[in-house]
Amino acid sequence: MTDTLALACAAAACLLALVHWAQATATRAWGDALAGPQPQRRAWGLALATLVLQAAAATVVAGIAAGVAIAVASWMVLGWGLVLAMNLWPEGSLRWARRLGIAGCAGCTLALLVHALA
Repeated sequence: MTDTLALACAAAACLLALVHWAQATATRAWGDALAGPQPQRRAWGLALATLVLQAAAATVVAGIAAGVAIAVASWMVLGWGLVLAMNLWPEGSLRWARRLGIAGCAGCTLALLVHALA
């Protein structure tokens, strides 16, 4: 796995947590305001786990400063893009954001495994 691909996966991983976050809160396109605290706690847990996975994978590839910067910047940039997409194309963006997020998490896991075995 190349460094560029690993960093792209680290950036895309936040989409999975962002989708769950948007579904657990009162958003216009996907959210459920009546979902209650249980889905919101799961969304918090998934967001923290994803952030740790992203930062770990990006840090292994690019170093501590770049790894943390990529993790934080991906949440800001892809979060903004996801809000825009979910208001314009709710069904399609939900499907693709979830798929890309799962692929990003899988790529982060693979990058960590490659680093651990190397």
